[in-house]
Amino acid sequence: MLLPASQYGDWADVNKRMRRIVTRIKRGESILSAMTDDGTLDAGEQPGMLMMGGRVLAGGQDFHCFMPWQPLWQYPPNDRGIMDAIFRESLSVSWGVLGLLAFENKPWFYGNEERFEPFLSAALGVWDELDAVGPRYFDGVQGRSLWALPNSLHYVLANLGVPGDVLRAPLPPEGPRGLLQYANLAH
Repeated sequence: MLLPASQYGDWADVNKRMRRIVTRIKRGESILSAMTDDGTLDAGEQPGMLMMGGRVLAGGQDFHCFMPWQPLWQYPPNDRGIMDAIFRESLSVSWGVLGLLAFENKPWFYGNEERFEPFLSAALGVWDELDAVGPRYFDGVQGRSLWALPNSLHYVLANLGVPGDVLRAPLPPEGPRGLLQYANLAH
């Protein structure tokens, strides 16, 4: 799985880098170009965790996958169109979907129910790729699978009617797609 090189490093370096990237995005630059100016890295070839929230302050080299979406929703541009463009562009790449999956980024969906189904479609489309990295995800507990972490997909599925006990259970063999039978989807 390819991830932006801008997300990789120790927390202090990535946080500093993201402040500059967030400024560029808020000024209207594409999130895709701002995030990949330094290229991409294959997560399978790099050591470290795939951080979905929280911070490891011990100086480890990790992918901080929840950035830059967290500061963007905390201090959004005044232009709703920029936020919508960021969201749409994020859905076009697996690393963008991964960033929106971070539990810390579920506010991207608050009051934006029209985003549920496009996000769900994008997440299902890249799930196998995201899940293939195995238990390298981190959000307070090291080395878990993506489904085992609280994430925005849980939030969206719950809001689409999937019962909580189903969301807390292990995934069926077909992955999250197997939960659609419980969802109230517009067709």
